[in-house]
Amino acid sequence: MDDDVSKALELKHRTASDYSTDTVVERNTLAINRLTKASLYSFVGFLAVTALLAIGSVLSGNFGEFEIKVLATTSVIAVASICSLCCSAYSARSTTLLPGLGGILLAGLAAALLILSIWSETHAENYWKTTAVLSVLAIACAHALALLSVRLRPAHLWIRIATGVTILILAIVISGMIVGEVDDKGTAKLVAILAILAALETLVIPILGRLSKGQLEPLPRTLVLTEMQDGRYQDRGGRIYEVHSVSNYSVEDVDSRAV
Repeated sequence: MDDDVSKALELKHRTASDYSTDTVVERNTLAINRLTKASLYSFVGFLAVTALLAIGSVLSGNFGEFEIKVLATTSVIAVASICSLCCSAYSARSTTLLPGLGGILLAGLAAALLILSIWSETHAENYWKTTAVLSVLAIACAHALALLSVRLRPAHLWIRIATGVTILILAIVISGMIVGEVDDKGTAKLVAILAILAALETLVIPILGRLSKGQLEPLPRTLVLTEMQDGRYQDRGGRIYEVHSVSNYSVEDVDSRAV
């Protein structure tokens, strides 16, 4: 076409760095999907184990120390799986994967320490303080990321930020109470106030997200095409495309017909 006709679609040959960047993002996305599936399967599996163990204990009339440890272990894994699901939900809707991956790793580390303490019956004070602090931070991280993944209208975005700050402060205060063994009424009142605010914000955000449906613009989608030897293009899913340049006038005609 003539040079004075601007193109609505321009495809450029991609450099090796572009390919490497896309590959890293794609691998991170696939890793998040695998972690999500693993969390779901483990959650369902350990719930089934817990139910079978409880039924067996009822039928046999024997509920001893071993059964208690198994139930505690399955409960810890179930909670860790829920935390991982919350973190992966944030990563699936965000371009930044680090917060979600960090929350998943934090939940896994806290769960590992709790399970180890259940079966080893350790009584070390520092070990239990570390485990308790990590558990609080893991739950707080999952809680905050789950709420941050809810899409809101631009006028309501400040509520998500305020909720994240409230949950973070609450987790820090509780962690400080655990480490410093603080037990005074003033700190307890502060924890109660922060918990009430966090609970209120947790209820408000999903409601606002529900009310915002139909008023939000759809998320933009990116189509990455790689040129093949025969002149056609292929996306990451293996689908083949034939791409033709279109003038601005043609695009305007299509838009007017769509309207």
